[in-house]
Amino acid sequence: MSILKGIDELVDDWLDVEPKGKPPYYRHKSTAIELSRRTTPIGDARPFLDACYSRIHQNWLAAIDSGYTNPSKENWRWKRHLDLAPENTSPELRLERAIVATCGESWSNQMPVASGLVGPASNKRAAVDLVHRKDPTTYSLIELKVDSDNPLFAAIEILIYGLLFVWSRENQNSLGYDIQKQPVLGANDVTLSVLAPERYFDEMDLSSFATILNRGLAEFGELHSLVLEFEFCQLGTDIDLMADAKLAIDNMHRIWADKLPPNANSSL
Repeated sequence: MSILKGIDELVDDWLDVEPKGKPPYYRHKSTAIELSRRTTPIGDARPFLDACYSRIHQNWLAAIDSGYTNPSKENWRWKRHLDLAPENTSPELRLERAIVATCGESWSNQMPVASGLVGPASNKRAAVDLVHRKDPTTYSLIELKVDSDNPLFAAIEILIYGLLFVWSRENQNSLGYDIQKQPVLGANDVTLSVLAPERYFDEMDLSSFATILNRGLAEFGELHSLVLEFEFCQLGTDIDLMADAKLAIDNMHRIWADKLPPNANSSL
């Protein structure tokens, strides 16, 4: 069982994507390209966000009814993971470690979000790649990409982790979390980010998607006493990412923001 059971179907329904390949269909690059070219906007995000939040809670209640829930105390814990096996050549993991190592104590990585919520082996790999603490109540949860997947998939991935954050924040006492050990749960201003090199966003223009999602997040966040927003961010260009990760972070910037209509979420 998974705390995210049924979420993929809700995503595909919201995006109204054509069923090509294996579900969930939003994972395919062809879906992201089609969404970029679509002239009819996707539906409002707020009902979708409410439905996902409700589904997460229902899945947790079902686990309780079945006699199991033992949330890992490592969920949402602030830790800096710097070690990486020499044989691990993953560019994303190497860059992630480089960012945390060079950008200071306000950066954390590989933060678990759902381990043990509905079963002893459930959702153990669900983790936020990077977490940036701007101040004690302001954080960014970041999905870092270099070559894998596509911008739409990455956006949905960090969005789902963001929904788990909101749910965990509201249920932290029942889950046995400790704000001292999991300070991110004390945040009231959270940005959900997809961060990647320039080439990662080639062939795409998901500005309409970002606009609609941000409108929904603003309303959803207000309901939960939070400021929530979403962004696509590009790492600094003409920089050797592995050799100078800090410079790449210092020069990162939002993309597609200049293409948003005048009535788009003002935070972009």
